[in-house]
Amino acid sequence: MPRRGFGEMKRKVTSMSYNPCMETTTISPEKRIEELWQYYGREFRASDWVEVTQELIDQFSEATLDPDWMHIDPERSRRDGPFDGTIAFGFWTMSMLTHFLRETTGSEYPPGVAYGFNYGFDRVRLMSPVPVGSRIRNHTKVIGLEHRGGGNFLLTSENRVEIEGEEKPAMVAVWLGMMVFPD
Repeated sequence: MPRRGFGEMKRKVTSMSYNPCMETTTISPEKRIEELWQYYGREFRASDWVEVTQELIDQFSEATLDPDWMHIDPERSRRDGPFDGTIAFGFWTMSMLTHFLRETTGSEYPPGVAYGFNYGFDRVRLMSPVPVGSRIRNHTKVIGLEHRGGGNFLLTSENRVEIEGEEKPAMVAVWLGMMVFPD
């Protein structure tokens, strides 16, 4: 299957059947950016706490084909590991950003958005291991919105995942997401 860029994806969205949640009137990019700022706000938002269970970490291990004992073998991790037990995968912590963003905004996407893409990261630092059995939450703030042509808008967010009761964050990241509106 040939790779498709955002231009081809945009054409596909405009041919979708009618969805009453999607606006059909033309809105300027400046107005869209203003609406996105209103939706996300300019202040940090904190998500609810999520308990890091061994079951979640084991499922991630299976999905990524990564059977690292430091994450999935509690007995060996206590005996031989540096953290006195199993810890979450760093990539699991990163992957939780999608959940945290949706949880803090209360919806999958802002009104009118057809779909969104994970566009990558400008910066990620895994600062502290996340022990299984701990609780984590994210503090997120949108720090940039940019029109990228057509119905594409790049959202840049600052994220800090904290471990309950710990001073140092588990992760800090500048995350990019592409929001796509139908033209």
